[in-house]
Amino acid sequence: MLLDKMTPELTAEIVEKALIEKGQRLPHHSLHRWWSRRFAILYRAILASYLTDSKELVRKSLDNPKAVEILARGKVFYEPFMGGGTGLIEAAIMGYHSIGIDINPVAVRIAKSTSNLLKGKVDAKEIESKGKTILRKTEEKLIETGWSWNVEGKIVSYIFVTRGKIPSWIDKYSRNGKPIRILRCPYCGTIFESARSSGKETCPHCGRSFEVTHKPKFRLGEGYPTQDGYTVWAVEVREQDGKKWRKRVLDAREILNWLQESHFKAMEKANKARKILDPVPLEDLMEGKRLKREGIKRFSQLFTTRQLATFVAFAEACRELELDEELIEVFSVFLSESAKSSSLVAKWHSPIGEPVPAVAMKTYWVPEYTVETNPLARVPEKLVPLARNALASSIRRAVRIASSELRISRNVAVEAKIDDARTFVPDKPIDIAIVDPPYMDTVRSYASLSIVHYGAMRVFDEIVGMSNDVVLDNVERNEIPRDRTGFGKAMKLVFSNIERVLTPSGRVVLFYNRKSVLDWENILQASVESGLHPSVSYWVIGEPPGRLARSRLRGVFVVVLTREKPAKSRIVFTEPLHRASEAIFLDKKVEKSAMKALSNAISRIYNNELEVVVL
Repeated sequence: MLLDKMTPELTAEIVEKALIEKGQRLPHHSLHRWWSRRFAILYRAILASYLTDSKELVRKSLDNPKAVEILARGKVFYEPFMGGGTGLIEAAIMGYHSIGIDINPVAVRIAKSTSNLLKGKVDAKEIESKGKTILRKTEEKLIETGWSWNVEGKIVSYIFVTRGKIPSWIDKYSRNGKPIRILRCPYCGTIFESARSSGKETCPHCGRSFEVTHKPKFRLGEGYPTQDGYTVWAVEVREQDGKKWRKRVLDAREILNWLQESHFKAMEKANKARKILDPVPLEDLMEGKRLKREGIKRFSQLFTTRQLATFVAFAEACRELELDEELIEVFSVFLSESAKSSSLVAKWHSPIGEPVPAVAMKTYWVPEYTVETNPLARVPEKLVPLARNALASSIRRAVRIASSELRISRNVAVEAKIDDARTFVPDKPIDIAIVDPPYMDTVRSYASLSIVHYGAMRVFDEIVGMSNDVVLDNVERNEIPRDRTGFGKAMKLVFSNIERVLTPSGRVVLFYNRKSVLDWENILQASVESGLHPSVSYWVIGEPPGRLARSRLRGVFVVVLTREKPAKSRIVFTEPLHRASEAIFLDKKVEKSAMKALSNAISRIYNNELEVVVL
């Protein structure tokens, strides 16, 4: 099999392919955000190279995973930390019987829903028609309670709120290809537009000059309403102008009656959500402790009254339509995905005119000012969103996935389930397993990161009557320990469980990278003691490159583990690193230190009796 003997040149080609993918997440992996998703190309390369010795066939499979489907028939893939399901889905598309588990219920729901979309269990036209119907019914349910997200014929997209100071740069949009900034004079409060790009601006009303900044530097005057613990100071609305929906920002005092009335009339439905969410012990979660210090003491405080009421109305509309099991799960994922922007822990960023989704930096920071996003913001009767990550956006994305030419064959089995990798043993012989464990210090808890998603999903499940007895703090307590000793012990259990059911020609592939020899030694010792030896390691690009919440290590090692102890252990490093460095910024010294740590760890584990060759 080529997996054991890929050349530096082929490895570099795979890296280059992954870099093409970096800025455009493949549509079938975009149903719902999940952290630290690997490139689909990496999975394709590994899974195809396990099946064949042909470089050309592996190259072909990078673009068309169906190219090796005949070879994958009867083979079984397993992923014990599947997360959002990138590996599970890629293996299933390729034709493997695919088994994936995760301890996080949100991750499992995402993977199952994506699988059902690609297998044709949920029809694209049905999603589109029922999606539009449900959005309309959701809007009607809010109107029945005496309010809606429309004010004076305009659609509310975002409501600007603050816990303290505000910026002078509120928003932006483009007019005839030119950027227009929407500013607020910190002296008189006038909101106006400017095509200038300077750091200073003069108010057209009072004539005073002020700094243009998106940072919260200025205090509000009086007369602004307080709701949900925040002061409301401006509102972005969309109004129709021919075929376009123009953006405007209003001073909150201009629509004070709507703000007060909608907040009051949304309370009844919002309280239904609070009754569901607030018994969940937020303070028992790692990120919950941080939120509590920031003044968010109850789960429901992550959302506004209007947002909670909308979540409830959406779930009620789904319940009344009596959707089948697969479709109801997909619609729960729509609501969960929308929560990353429709929450008070999303951060507004004026230079892009959109909120940065909650936990984009892999932790919960409660911003001083943010926006209340309207989950229903869309062009009427269409799946065209007028706010980031609105429900219409999620539904439209699912329609595209279900319409994709890249499908999972109906005769291919896909199993996605909630379980613990330390105790779960697959009930079938495994041909190839990919192990991508949570790193010890990068993310302390994925359960904590998924708080907003879990909250929206929990409200949905309770309203529609779906079973959801998973308690998030229990999930967090049962995650893989992040301390070195606990992590090593846990990984030994994971590897041992896989080794028990690995076929004679089976392979276990580890995704891992650390700069510490001790960290590498810890996990490799766990694999060796389980009877799995590092035969070859390939340096490839890890997560999509970026500045937010990224480790300085851009690469990840794909370590191929075999039952048979190799005569030597190869590390393919130099050429793929060189190719990557020509395309993106990375620190070669940092990457090299990690490679040396891997090499030294292998030597130490085998008491220098196993030759390590770096290519």
